[in-house]
Amino acid sequence: MKKLDTDVLIIGAGLVGLVAAHCMSLLKYTVVVIDKKKLKDTKILQKDIRTVAVSEGSKQFLDKLFLWSGIKQNAEPIKTIKVFDRSPSNKILFENFDKEKKLGYVIENLKFSKFLLQELKKKKNVKILDGCELKKIEPNSTHSKTYLKKQIIKSKLVIAADGKNSAVRKLVGNKIFKKIYSESALVLNFFHEIHLNNTAYEIFYNTGPLAVLPMKSSNKFYQSSIIWSNDDLFIKKLISCDNEFIRNILNERVGFITGKIIKINSLQKYPLSAHINDNFINKRLIYIGDSAHSIHPIAGQGWNLGVKDVKNLHLVSKEFFSKKQGIGNDIFCKKYNSLSYKNAFQLYQITDKLNFHFKNRQKLYRILSNTGLNILENSENLKKEITKYAMGF
Repeated sequence: MKKLDTDVLIIGAGLVGLVAAHCMSLLKYTVVVIDKKKLKDTKILQKDIRTVAVSEGSKQFLDKLFLWSGIKQNAEPIKTIKVFDRSPSNKILFENFDKEKKLGYVIENLKFSKFLLQELKKKKNVKILDGCELKKIEPNSTHSKTYLKKQIIKSKLVIAADGKNSAVRKLVGNKIFKKIYSESALVLNFFHEIHLNNTAYEIFYNTGPLAVLPMKSSNKFYQSSIIWSNDDLFIKKLISCDNEFIRNILNERVGFITGKIIKINSLQKYPLSAHINDNFINKRLIYIGDSAHSIHPIAGQGWNLGVKDVKNLHLVSKEFFSKKQGIGNDIFCKKYNSLSYKNAFQLYQITDKLNFHFKNRQKLYRILSNTGLNILENSENLKKEITKYAMGF
C-alpha cells in the first residue's frame, strides 16, 4: 500500500471543501484533497446545474483568500431582494444599506468549482486525488490514518467535507438530528425576456417557496435560476412533462417577473431534508459544510453557513500556526466546535420554522402574517438588521 504524509486531509471536493483547501494552503500547511468522484469526468460535473448564492460576507472572505478576483467575472451581483407572500401586494423590499456592497452574488456551481480546482493545482503544498474509495479512519493522540483502497494517508487533521450523506460520519460514528420534508426542490436554469436588473425574488406560495435568482447573461439572452420547493409528487409529475408544458406552468408563476420564458436550459429535482450533527468534531477530525449541517433552502444560506465553518477553521488554524502549536488536537477541535455549532443550530431551527410559517394556510394566521409583513416593510431599522444578517455581517 502507498503511504502519504500531510498536515491536513480534506475528504470531499465540493465547493466548501475546495475553499477550505485554499484556506489551509495559505497558512502554509500541506493539504491533500480526496474525492470519490472522478473530477475530470465532464459528464458527472455537467450534471450539477445548481447555482450558489454567495453573501457579501462570504465574498469578503473569498477576497481574503485571493480568490474573488478570479470568480467575480462569473458572478451576478444582487442589489435588491423582493419578497412576496402569496401575491405582490404582500411584499417586503430589501435594498442595500451600504451602497458600496451587494446583498449577494449568484454563481454557477460548475464554473465556481472549475476555478477553485484550477487554482489549487498551481499550489505546491496541495495534492488532489480523485476516484478514492474511503475504507477506514484511525486517529490517535498525534495523527490520524485514513485508509483508501490502495493508499494510507497520515495527517494531523482530517476535515470531513463530503456532504449530507457523509461517509466519514458513518465510519467514525457521529450521530445526526434529521428532518425529512415531504417536498422536493425543482432547480432549473432558463432564458427569459425581461432583465431583472440585479433583483432576486422569493415568492411564498401555499405549497412552498419559489426563488428566482438572476444569473450572468448568456448568448445575449437574460438568464436566471429557479429553486422551487413543492410537494414531492407534484415535482415528480412536473419533470416528467415536456418542456412546453413546464414553460406554461412557470409562465403562470413567474412570468410577471421574468416575462416570457424563452427556453429551459436544464432542470433537476432534489429531495429536501435538513440535519445537524450531534457534534462537529471527533478525534483529530472536524466537519464542515453539508457534512456538518444542511438546512431548508428557504433563506438561501446553506452554502454561506459552510463558508462560516471555513472562516472558523481559518481563525483557529491561524492561532495555532502563530503559536507554533500542532493542529488537530483536542483543544483545536473543541475551539472549532464552539465557534461553529451554535450558529449552525440556530439557522437549522430558523429555516425550519420559517418554512412552517409561510406554509401555514389558516385564515387568521395569514391575516396576522400579512400585518407583520406590512410592519416590517415600513420599518427601515428592522429591514436593515435582517439585511445585515443575510449579507453575513
